[in-house]
Amino acid sequence: MHLVKSDSLIERGLDAANYNIFEQNRIWARYATEKPNVAASLMRTIRAIHMRMKEERDLSALSVGAGNEPQFRILQAAFQKGLWLYDVDGAALATLQERQTRQLLENVHLVQGDYTIDFRDRAAAGRAREALLDGSRQDLTTLHHSLYYSNAATWPGLMKALYDEVLAPNGAIHTVMMSARETRPYTTTWLYNFFANRFFGASTDQDLLGLRQELCDVYSLKDCEICTETRQVQFWSDDFDLFMAVVWMILLYPHAHNYTLEQRIEITEFVIENFWIPKRPLVQTQDYVTVHKLGPSRAATVYHRRY
Repeated sequence: MHLVKSDSLIERGLDAANYNIFEQNRIWARYATEKPNVAASLMRTIRAIHMRMKEERDLSALSVGAGNEPQFRILQAAFQKGLWLYDVDGAALATLQERQTRQLLENVHLVQGDYTIDFRDRAAAGRAREALLDGSRQDLTTLHHSLYYSNAATWPGLMKALYDEVLAPNGAIHTVMMSARETRPYTTTWLYNFFANRFFGASTDQDLLGLRQELCDVYSLKDCEICTETRQVQFWSDDFDLFMAVVWMILLYPHAHNYTLEQRIEITEFVIENFWIPKRPLVQTQDYVTVHKLGPSRAATVYHRRY
């Protein structure tokens, strides 16, 4: 095993740590099986929204933390009234703007901002709706892997603010992220926890299923149904640089953990021995939480179920 851990391969692994989050997300989107996985859950949510509509009309949607490929084809086609793509990353929005211009997509609106500020509470969310969303409530709001960039303790307030101030009647909030409850070796959750604990004494507390329970028990969202599901995706690329770029994204380097050079060398060697040589793909277990706004005539109490 150790014979194939060449210095050049280790150097490539270290260089891959310099990819920015925009590039890492692009690689993940291209080589992971996640896009069809998320699309299947998203389509069920859109179908449920349509079934609740009392009249035929065009719908609108907000993608929070849109990135450069936020299920674009589905959202742009399904939400002709307006699609607001919101992200803090100007590079991601620039990619979307090129596409918007090239394809003459008049229903697509690009907004740069920080959701931890603009939607942090009801007052802020109300102001953001007026200033950034033309005052319109959204039939769908998505948070696809965007909650990583905020403290889990702030999630319930954020969700309540979106639910009360941004979401339209009969709308839905669709969220997905890596499961914090996965414990199997060599999954992405295990990989993050293994090195975060080894070097920083940390582990992920970003439990999306726990958010569901808190919304039900503490925040008591009215007239809603909260659905959950857990699914598995995998990632593999035959290009070691690209593979390692995604590893660094999962390990949250450098925006959460600034691993030393020696630690990055150890991580790269571990990945070579345990993933690259045996050609083991990265397996990620993902949790979905979808909050459906049903209205008083459809739901007398708050409850939750699995799809």
